[in-house]
Amino acid sequence: MKLLFFDDYKMGVLKGENVVDVSAAIDHHDVIPAEWQMETVIAEFDQYRPRFEEIVSKETGVPMSGVKVHAPLPRPHNVLCAFSNYLDRPDATPGQLDFFYKGTTSIMGNGETVELPDIPEALVFQPEAELSYIIGKPAKHVSEADALSYVFGYANFIDVSARGIPNRRTTFLHKGQDRWAPFGPVITTADEIANPQDLRVRLWKNEELQQDYNTSYMAHPIAEQIAWLSQWITLMPGDVLSCGTHHEGLAPINDGDKIEIEIDGLERLRFDIKSYGPRKEESWRPPGVKR
Repeated sequence: MKLLFFDDYKMGVLKGENVVDVSAAIDHHDVIPAEWQMETVIAEFDQYRPRFEEIVSKETGVPMSGVKVHAPLPRPHNVLCAFSNYLDRPDATPGQLDFFYKGTTSIMGNGETVELPDIPEALVFQPEAELSYIIGKPAKHVSEADALSYVFGYANFIDVSARGIPNRRTTFLHKGQDRWAPFGPVITTADEIANPQDLRVRLWKNEELQQDYNTSYMAHPIAEQIAWLSQWITLMPGDVLSCGTHHEGLAPINDGDKIEIEIDGLERLRFDIKSYGPRKEESWRPPGVKR
């Protein structure tokens, strides 16, 4: 099942190329804020799924192309992103597993605009195409063997990054700003993704393919990530965790650019770029990684 928010934050299920409104099936949907509605559905999906399926079986819906699609989790409690979690070179060895936080105000939806402030020290801004997963139930001290059972679903995710800022001590300035995490357009439930470690990830800039890699190159698979994180923090329903990116093909972004990301089974996410300062056209990448 593919879940989303559309128009005035109605809950929808994707049916082919149409969106079916299932918001009436959600208890107290008229008073629960949108940021809580999806978390409620995720936490109680066994209850809500048959309700949604009944509505979808009877309704045609409206074309997705004709509605405003929002981020499927507008303000998740936690947005956690993996550091350097891909083997960018054939001879690379996995680094230490680690994560950083993005602020919840970094989340934005389909068709919206990433804003790049004027940071003179930044060499270049780049969008990192990433697979993200959404936690479905509280997870603490989870084993790798059981970890994937805690995943509710998957979504496209972009980690917007500023490169080359000197003397940085935190991820705030170069990764943590508002609207620097395009996310969605749907959450695809885990049962529709046979193997999250074998998905093609693609990113286009102005219709030109830039990144094109497979999640099989992940240094630390999703099950390992959940097992490691749940040693230290309790992961909760609706938490968004992103898996990092393969750095080959990273491209600079500038004012007026149009970006698209599509991962197998997760639909396509589109957004625009607005820059408030001159940006360089050069690319940044770790040593030894191809353009």
